[in-house]
Amino acid sequence: MPAAINLPLMNNDERAAVGTCYKQQGSDAALALGHKLVAGEIRQQRMDAWRAACLQNPQGILCCARGGQRSHIVQRWLHEAGIDYPLVEGGYKALRQTAIQATIELAQKPIVLIGGCTGSGKTLLVQQQPNGVDLEGLARHRGSAFGRTLQPQLKPGKF
Repeated sequence: MPAAINLPLMNNDERAAVGTCYKQQGSDAALALGHKLVAGEIRQQRMDAWRAACLQNPQGILCCARGGQRSHIVQRWLHEAGIDYPLVEGGYKALRQTAIQATIELAQKPIVLIGGCTGSGKTLLVQQQPNGVDLEGLARHRGSAFGRTLQPQLKPGKF
């Protein structure tokens, strides 16, 4: 995901230990082990990193692979620290499924492509449409024919 910040609750070793415990002893034992592994100074360091990320990205959203206990624990700890931060229910997996479904639905709708000479009013026409999407504007793909200040053009993955 563009601009995503990876700040996991557990490192790979901790996650592996909790996963093994889950398979051998069940969810309660795994949860207890997770809390034991991410406690004290380790928890504080991770909380400091999450707090800083939340303050630097107030429009952000918590998201993990499946939206399970780990992301809910992080959200709860942030709430206890006075930071209410939204969470993607179902995690990246649900987000991806929603995007796939939206793409399928969009493919069934008619698309109108507007073309014309520079200065003919294409952008204004697109902006007047209830569902108009100005791809050139989103990509910052503008010429300087009319003296507008140029903004750097975005790379395809950023728009």
